[in-house]
Amino acid sequence: MPHSHEPQTGGSAAQRMFGAQAPVYATSQVHVHDASLDALRRLAGPGPYGWALDLGTGAGFTAFAMAECARQVVATDPTLPMLNQTRRLGRERQLANLRLCQNFAEALPFAAASLDLVSCRVACHHFADLPKALDEVARVLKPGAPLVVADSVAPEADAVANWMNDVELRRDYSHGRNRKVSEWRELLEERGLSIRGTENPRIHLEFNDWVARTATPAGEVTTLRRDFLNASPAVREAFQIQPTGDDIHFSWPCLAFRAVKT
Repeated sequence: MPHSHEPQTGGSAAQRMFGAQAPVYATSQVHVHDASLDALRRLAGPGPYGWALDLGTGAGFTAFAMAECARQVVATDPTLPMLNQTRRLGRERQLANLRLCQNFAEALPFAAASLDLVSCRVACHHFADLPKALDEVARVLKPGAPLVVADSVAPEADAVANWMNDVELRRDYSHGRNRKVSEWRELLEERGLSIRGTENPRIHLEFNDWVARTATPAGEVTTLRRDFLNASPAVREAFQIQPTGDDIHFSWPCLAFRAVKT
């Protein structure tokens, strides 16, 4: 397998956001373990796989899970501080089959048809160009090899989807777009990736932690809190918005799937 590229500098909104906040994500319980990670474990299955790739690994928790079913796992992320957290946590777990590679999902430094498994958890909505990233995934997967993904998704109703993406972007400037399930299906089909299994976990969040994790400015936090509390009935129902004391509990719908390169 190729060596990692030289560290990226300057760079994307995701690099600026997650570089600064990497230590926070290394201890964030919603990233350490939640229903979306359990779903990916089930969808990946026991393997065994040869070479696996985890895209947008963050602090590495999905890569650690894939290391249970693959001979070698390459954890990739565009942000060097995130990869440093992955290295540290991987060493703590004594994972001998973990490798690191700094790169963007839209430009994978791997040979065509060279990988046995690709995974990605709650990162696709940050990709600058998701269609291009999926082109790359289709290129590097061996025929018959699976892509397993879990990501927050937008409801099919445009008004509710637009509300979700608006608050996400205001909270986190690196946010791209939460796609609808119908959009995901079309993107995969266009690239010869056939869905073979799906699950629909929820990503449960607490407002105060949600905005603290991205160091959202205080003025924007106030506006976001108001928009959650004054949301329409359709939005409140779709995202299970529930004020609790000085906090707000809510959840994003999530699509987890296994798609096989045909």
